[in-house]
Amino acid sequence: QREPVHHSIELIYSPSSRQGDLSVAGLKSNTDKVTHHGYHRYYPRFLEPYRTLGSEHGMLEIGIERQKSLAMWREYFPHLFIYGLDINIENQGDNFLIVRGDQSDMRVLKRMVQEEIKHTICFISDDGSHIPEHQALGFDYLFDSLLIPGGTYIIEDIETSYWKTGRIHQYKTNYGLGHAKSIVETFKHAADLVNGEFLSVADRRQVLSKLQGLVSETTLSLISSITFGQNCIIVIKKTAEEMQYTNRQY
Repeated sequence: QREPVHHSIELIYSPSSRQGDLSVAGLKSNTDKVTHHGYHRYYPRFLEPYRTLGSEHGMLEIGIERQKSLAMWREYFPHLFIYGLDINIENQGDNFLIVRGDQSDMRVLKRMVQEEIKHTICFISDDGSHIPEHQALGFDYLFDSLLIPGGTYIIEDIETSYWKTGRIHQYKTNYGLGHAKSIVETFKHAADLVNGEFLSVADRRQVLSKLQGLVSETTLSLISSITFGQNCIIVIKKTAEEMQYTNRQY
């Protein structure tokens, strides 16, 4: 009897490898997105298409205080305008603008969208407070109101949803596995609504009740796909074409 052969598929080049452009830019800027979290393993497969967009487009990162990731994004997206929102700093340059503000304050988010941002936004990264309620608040508003169809929204540092004690920044992290306000649980429920056309009326109502006060039904209806990665959640917004694939008959 032949012994089973176990092969791993190694690509000579992959945009998510250590030789990929995002990884190289991240290592150069010494951002922990690459050096610690290893997000370069996931992001390029979602973000590479935006590198061909023109200067009328932009991206937004929430939480950009040390500005190491800013250097990475500017190299990786040479044509995009980079917006940042940070509670501690403000700054601007030729192709970037960092606005000072608290991501948990809806007035700040609305002012930024309505007054500060002048480009169409194809990518949003939340690396802010890491508090699940803040992550849900920002996603609910910005995914609907700011992100273009076909755009990508990434929530980083979801580890705090598993923390039962402790603090991060000035906030307590009294969550834990299965907590009702966990951002991980929120998107587990949202995954059921990606397949909402297969739910009974009662089941749909049950799922929506678990998301009440976190993410609106309108925003949920715009989700094309959800990917769970190590310490991140990657959400793609439906294109106009995708909107037709709803409530079909089987």
